[in-house]
Amino acid sequence: MRNFASEEGANHTATKLAFYIRLISRYLDLSRLDGVTVAYDYDVALAELDRGVEGLRPLTRSNDDQLIGVGMAPAVLRDGVVKVHIVLNAPYVEEIDKDEGDEPNEEFWAALYLLAHECGHVQVTSDKDRAFPGMILQHAVSNYEEAIFMQVNEACWEEYAACRLSAAFGRGRLQLYEESLRGVLGVARERAADARKDFWSHRDLNRAVAEVAPPLVEPLRLASYVLGHIDGSGDDGSMSEETEQAIADAGYTDFVDDLAKALRSLWEIKREWTHTSQFDIIGDVARDALWSGGLTIRPAANDGATINVWEPDEVDPIDMGLEKTWSATGAPNSDTA
Repeated sequence: MRNFASEEGANHTATKLAFYIRLISRYLDLSRLDGVTVAYDYDVALAELDRGVEGLRPLTRSNDDQLIGVGMAPAVLRDGVVKVHIVLNAPYVEEIDKDEGDEPNEEFWAALYLLAHECGHVQVTSDKDRAFPGMILQHAVSNYEEAIFMQVNEACWEEYAACRLSAAFGRGRLQLYEESLRGVLGVARERAADARKDFWSHRDLNRAVAEVAPPLVEPLRLASYVLGHIDGSGDDGSMSEETEQAIADAGYTDFVDDLAKALRSLWEIKREWTHTSQFDIIGDVARDALWSGGLTIRPAANDGATINVWEPDEVDPIDMGLEKTWSATGAPNSDTA
């Protein structure tokens, strides 16, 4: 408990959190839970978390005009065992102790769900470590293209699975997830277009990947939250017409449909995973989304990547083969990063 105003307040909140963690552990496997940090200095707590591995970049939360991170469940290595340490932004869980007397308010349910969702990540990580021992925090990926799409695979799968596992605790959560999804869908194409426009000036391919790819892939990550919650709720939830229309307006209907099939198929065989390449079906959806936004990333020699950037409105994708790259004027151009 970090930076609480009083020891008494910290102890009271900690006792309540411990009670609900024990409750959640009846439904989720928390055997790999390393510990829980609740911090009013949330950003500092993330940066200072000891993950048990040297050389990792300090953790940072999402913090922009679309999303603000309030909880994280990163993997840590303790005596050779992969565990998960939950870090929570204190103001968002302090209402967890308002469950006495009157009917719990919406702030209580939001706090409980935040806790349950992060606990869901504990089980997701432990399930994956048991399937693929020696990979999490212990296997370095040197291939540029593989590293990029592995991040997409992990982000979409982990949020889908954590949401599916914690859906029973998520009163009113679907509407909030859909609002977040609609928010990123509304700006995805515009932000990618701005980044492509900048590329023709700076010609930095690594920068192009860093600026064009995220807005095109982020709707897939946010859709994973929605799909996971719906699938975990059974017949109690479905996507709203407003969200389906926003997906269609952004040109993401096929991508979200394909993502849903990929995630659900992985869930069905989660006891039978044999190799991490099985998760590449998620990355394939991301490749299609990037293609639609004027960007392809393909493996190249020496663990590099061939990166293609073009203006989708200026090139007919039927006439354009994957072996071609296009400059702003439509002339073939090939670069490797």
